[in-house]
Parts: sequence; structure tokens; C-alpha cells
Amino acid sequence: MREPKTELRSYLDKLMYRYLNIKSLRREIRIISSWKDKSNVSVVEAGAYFLALVNYSFWRIILVELAMLLSDSEQKSLLDWLKKAREHASPLEPARFITNASDDRHELIRPREYREIIDKQLAQIGSLQSTIDRVKGHRDKAIAHLDRIYFNNPERLYTDFPLGDADVEDLFKLVESILATHYLYLFKAGVKLEVASVSTVDTLLRYAEAFLKVRMDRDLIARGFRPVDYLEEA
Repeated sequence: MREPKTELRSYLDKLMYRYLNIKSLRREIRIISSWKDKSNVSVVEAGAYFLALVNYSFWRIILVELAMLLSDSEQKSLLDWLKKAREHASPLEPARFITNASDDRHELIRPREYREIIDKQLAQIGSLQSTIDRVKGHRDKAIAHLDRIYFNNPERLYTDFPLGDADVEDLFKLVESILATHYLYLFKAGVKLEVASVSTVDTLLRYAEAFLKVRMDRDLIARGFRPVDYLEEA
């Protein structure tokens, strides 16, 4: 690595971007789930297959990306980044913000201390290795490849590699904590790992639900409202 200070910052940025993508997908899945929990919602029934397809696709993308981020066999991953940051702790020049009564400043973190921080994070990842292996099991047996056993008996996948939302949540929290910590140290700025957007699936479902209600409003139809006009292409 010729310029670790520059290259590892750019590498970290790319990992954060990929993490933000799957965090956004997970948010959309939760929104869809919250709509399914509502009673008497026409749009959920009307779009049931599509919503199920979205949920299915997003979940698979999340598992593939998590496996990439936390695999020790990938050429690029969070593990790879941590190991390289540990190796180049000195040229990276990580710093933490210090505030006191006299002044506020950034203070360089000594290479030895920075390596100790990374070692603890690697140990945290190791403590969740069983969950990571199950995520990789889903990816390897049913997503990236079609294993004969799980193709013929898809329900067996969750028996051999049990994986629930709580397991994925643990991985999300750990990845986010590690990324945010190093962003703070290397870019000297805090970061909120969230995609700021109001255009979520919730917006689409609310508009669709509103239209389904309006098109059944007999008073509006009696006054000349024609729902079919709004179903035609502009």
C-alpha cells in the first residue's frame, strides 16, 4: 500500500456506502412489515405479491452484503480494512477530539493504542462468528449457489442455519459501531449512518392506499370523479 493514509480513508468511505445501502433496504423491509400489521389496509392486499417479492429480494441482498463485509476470505471487507488499518496505524494518524476548560483540540491516538482498539473490534466480530457463519451459509447454499439439498427442501435451510432478525440486528449494530468509530478517528467528524430521504416505500403505500379509498368514494364519483382517468399514462 503506497499511500495508506489516503487509500484506507477511501476504502472506509466505500465500506460505509455499502453499509448504508443495506441499512436502507432493511428499513424498507421494516416499513413493509409495519403496513402488513395494520388492519383493513387495501394496498397491502392489492400489492401482496409485489411486496413479498420486494421483501424476498431485499433480504437476500442484505445477507450477501453482510457476508461480504464480515468474511475473512473476501479481498475487500471490513475485516480486511481493520487488518490493514492495524498494519498502517502510524501513517493513518487517527485522532480523537479532546475538550476541556482551556481548549478543544484533536489529539493523535498512539499507534499502539489504535491497534488495541482494532484488536478489541476484531474480537467483537469473532464473538459473533457463529452468526456470521449462518449468514454465509444462507449466501453459499441458497443465494450465490443452489445447493441440491436446500433447493429441494428450502425449509431445511433455517433448520441447519437458523437466522432471525435479532441475529442480523446484532451484526448491523456491530458493523455500524466499528465504521462510525473509525470515521470519527480518521475524518475528525462524527457521522450519522442513515440515508436521509423521505421517499421510502411508506410514501408510495400511503399514496396508493389513499387512491384506493378515493376511488371507492361514491359521493365523489357522483360529482363526476372518474378514477380511471388517473390510471391512464400521462
